[in-house]
Order: sequence, then structure tokens, then C-alpha cells
Amino acid sequence: MDILSSEIYQDFKQQGLITAHIGADTRVTGIVPAEAAGSGDLVFVEHEKYLAALLPAGVATIVTTQAIAEKIELENTAILLAPNVRMAMAYIRQKYVDRDVYHSEWGRIHATAVIHESVIVPDNAVIGPGVVIGKDVQLGSAVVIMANTVIEFDVVIGARTVIYPSCVVSYGCLIGDDCILKAACVIGSDGQGFAQDEHFHHHRIPQTGRVVIGNKVVIGSVTTIDRATYTETKIHDGCIIDAQCHLAHNVIIEEDCILVAQTGIAGSSHFGKRVIASGQTGVLDHVHIPDDTMLLHRAGVHSSIKESGIYAYGPAQPFKKYTKNIAIFQRLSEVWTRLRRLEKQVAKLSK
Repeated sequence: MDILSSEIYQDFKQQGLITAHIGADTRVTGIVPAEAAGSGDLVFVEHEKYLAALLPAGVATIVTTQAIAEKIELENTAILLAPNVRMAMAYIRQKYVDRDVYHSEWGRIHATAVIHESVIVPDNAVIGPGVVIGKDVQLGSAVVIMANTVIEFDVVIGARTVIYPSCVVSYGCLIGDDCILKAACVIGSDGQGFAQDEHFHHHRIPQTGRVVIGNKVVIGSVTTIDRATYTETKIHDGCIIDAQCHLAHNVIIEEDCILVAQTGIAGSSHFGKRVIASGQTGVLDHVHIPDDTMLLHRAGVHSSIKESGIYAYGPAQPFKKYTKNIAIFQRLSEVWTRLRRLEKQVAKLSK
């Protein structure tokens, strides 16, 4: 990286991510955290507590808010004002220091890739070693499919979507534009559908639906999303799903939800918009979670939640109630001792 602070300002002022350039026009050669800053570096400062480390560091550029900028007195440092420092961090780092997935040591299409003759590969696509792409797959412009991924027949993959190594996208599924599928995730595996006879032997029910994933969705490593029994398992635009999550057949996740690692959602459950499920959340089947709900502390959701809010633990309960209950739990031995003492006193009085 080698760029002037004024060029960074020009690149982002139109979007409103950077609203002003103050001070010297400095040369930026790296982007680092505040505690590791030195000469030539650009740093992002959201809180005043980081300023003390920056003053002797001689950094080239600081991206910060107007309020914090007013407290900075450095002669040879550029200040870039950002209304939202984290948003500025996201897009500045994406532009200048992100991995270039289009630069492959293997070339554009590796010789070991197996691509069905019916597939039209865009001129700007990148296909890695050992990739298998089945019949009638539709690939959008500038897709990247990395090593040993399998794309089964009749799949549609949108423009600029990046699929990391060893993923499987099963037949008939649809992936939108600008998605990221991280390593070893599985999209469209058969859902857990079985019938039992009188001897409790299991008989497979065909799962003939599909998975539909919207635009700008991120699917974490080793996450599995099952195809629907008849219709669609659907992940709407803007969702972020962390590693090692499992979404069962017929699940619907509406826009901009966040599911943190090891969240499991059973069949036919429905998340509203902007739901956040923290790590190891568990949701039973046919449960509805309303918009703008947060599920915390390994929440176990056994039945539908009627009102948006913050819920925790299992069975999931309103967060204020949960914190009171957990505080009492820490003193349970003391409470039990006091209760036994009171019981003995009452027994003496009743004689």
C-alpha cells in the first residue's frame, strides 16, 4: 500500500464515508491498530482512550470523528473525518488491503476443474483446482469458485459471489449477488425428514425443495443449510451467518439477521428482520421470532416469541428477568440455608 491521504479522501468523499481532510497531505503505507501504529500508518480512532498511544507514534493519518479530531494536535498528521468510523474502516480496508480473490496462483480456470459443457463461464470468473460444476449451472459475472468446491446441476450463482474451498452447493439452489460462502459450508443438503414405522425403523422422506440465498449474504465455514421438503429454505438479503451454524429445512431468515457460531434452528422456524442470535442459540421447530429481537447467553427458544426484545437462557426469558434469576442463582446455597433455618424456627413455634 502506498497512497496519499488526500487520495483516500477523494475515493470516499462522494459516499459520505469521509467528509473532510484536515492537516498535512501524508503518505500512507499501511493500516494498523492504534496500539501498533508507527510512521506511515493509518489508524482508526473511535474512542479518545487510543489517542495517548498515537501522540508519540508519528502516524501518517487518523480516521476519526469531529469530536475526537478537535482534541488532536499533531502537525504532520492527516485527519480524515468520518461520521461512522467503523463503516469507514470497513470500506477503506476493503479497497486497499483486502485479499484479492481474483488474483489466483492457478490462473483463471484451472486445468483440473470439471465443468459441464452446458455451462457458460464468464470471461472474468475464476475457477480453482478440482472444482466440479454440473449441468445447466448459471454463473454470474466475476464469480470466484475456489478449490475442490462442488456445484451441482441447475444451480444459479449471482454476480461477484465468492465461494471458498470445499463448499457444496446442491442441485437447484439459488445464490444471490455479492455473497460470500466460506470454506466447507454446505448449501442444500437434504433436511432431516424421516417417517417411523411401528418398529421405530426410519424411512426417508425425499426433500425436493431448494435453498434460496439473497444478495450480500455471508455464510460461515462448516455451516449447513438444508433444502426445503417441498418449497424453499430462504435466507434474505444482508444476513450474516457465522461458522458451524445449522439451519434446517423450510427455515426462513429475513433481512439483515446475524446468527453467531453454533446457532441451530430447527425446521420451519421463521426469523424476522434484524434478529441477532448469539453463540449456541437453539431454536425449536415452527417457532417465530419477531423483528429486532436479540437472543443471548445460549438462548433456548422453545416456543414463538410474541414481542420484540432481548431474551436469554433456556427456556428463553426476557433479559431483565434472566439477569435477576441468574443473580439469585449465584446465592442459591445461601438462600437454601436461610430457608432451612426458617423452617426449623417455624417448626419450633408450631409445637
